[in-house]
Amino acid sequence: MKKILSILFLSVMIYSCSNQQTGTAVVKDSDELSLNAKSLLKAYFDNDFSLWEELFSDDCKVFIITDNAMDKKATIEALKQERALFNSLSVLDDYSHTNYFNNGDIWTNHWFIVNATGKFTGETNTVRVHTDLKWENGKVVVFQVYRDPSVTIKEATAMAEMSK
Repeated sequence: MKKILSILFLSVMIYSCSNQQTGTAVVKDSDELSLNAKSLLKAYFDNDFSLWEELFSDDCKVFIITDNAMDKKATIEALKQERALFNSLSVLDDYSHTNYFNNGDIWTNHWFIVNATGKFTGETNTVRVHTDLKWENGKVVVFQVYRDPSVTIKEATAMAEMSK
């Protein structure tokens, strides 16, 4: 009986292992697209959006915290306005990798922490950020941003109060 159970168990294990898909994605962290994600962040910190203009497709869909899509032009303008709210910005723990899926999809995941000192509150805050970039033909076609917006909202509110 023990032999039969052992053979049955071994057969189930072999079948289970052979029935699984292998390698649904190849993950790279020093490829061009992973480095491009980091370069986009650096360009934001340098207040230079020419790389954003170059790498984002004209019909790119951008989702910043919500399900309401923005286009490329509106996104770049919003990022310029946001960038103008802060005197000092620095980044910590900048990591990205790109997933090359078997179905042809290519997504870069990018994690980092931003230290930001507001122009209007003078407060320094730390914000964790995660972005996902979907690539087609070397261009970003979907850009998703996940972060706590409270620091930006607080700074924009302080700016509005000062301009009254």
